[in-house]
Amino acid sequence: MNTLEKYEIEELEQTSVEGWSIDDIGGADWALRKISALQSQNDEIKKFADLERERIANWETKETESNNDRISFFEMKLSEYLNKLRKDDPKARIKTPHGTVGTRKVPDKWEYSSEAVAELKKLGMTEYVRIKEEVDKAAFKKSVSVIEGGRIVNSDGEVVEAVKVIPQGEKLSVKVEK
Repeated sequence: MNTLEKYEIEELEQTSVEGWSIDDIGGADWALRKISALQSQNDEIKKFADLERERIANWETKETESNNDRISFFEMKLSEYLNKLRKDDPKARIKTPHGTVGTRKVPDKWEYSSEAVAELKKLGMTEYVRIKEEVDKAAFKKSVSVIEGGRIVNSDGEVVEAVKVIPQGEKLSVKVEK
C-alpha cells in the first residue's frame, strides 16, 4: 500500500460515513479512491495471512512428522505380534484397556478400462451400461418462451411446469483502477 492509499484510509476514518451522498463526478471519484485504498489494504492483509498460514502448516508438518514415524513403528511392532499370535489362532486379536488390534478384510478393487462400455455393449451386456440423461439447457432456452410469472411455454403453447425463470435483477459492478 502506497502513501497516498494510506492517506485515503486515514481520511476515510476521519470522515463520518453517515449522512452524506455522492452528488457529482468528484464525489464518485472520491468513493472509488476509497474503495481502491481499502482493497489494497485487504490485499496486504490476505498476503500476510497467507504467509502465516504457510508458516503454521510447515510447523505442523514438522511437528507431526516425527510422531507419525513413531506411530508407524509401533503399528509395525503390533502387526508382528499379531501375526505371531495368529500362528496358533487365525482369528486372534489383541485387546488391552488402551485399544484393540485386529484386521479387517479389504474389499477387492475393481478397475474399469476406458473400453469397458464398448466391450460390454459388444458382449450384449447393455443392462450394465448406464446412460446419463440431462437437460440440454442451452438448446432448451432457445426453443421456449418466458411468460408472466417466470413460467415457460414451448413452441406448441404448452406450459412446462418443471422449469421456471427466477428474475435476478441487476448487480452493481464496481471496477477500480489500481
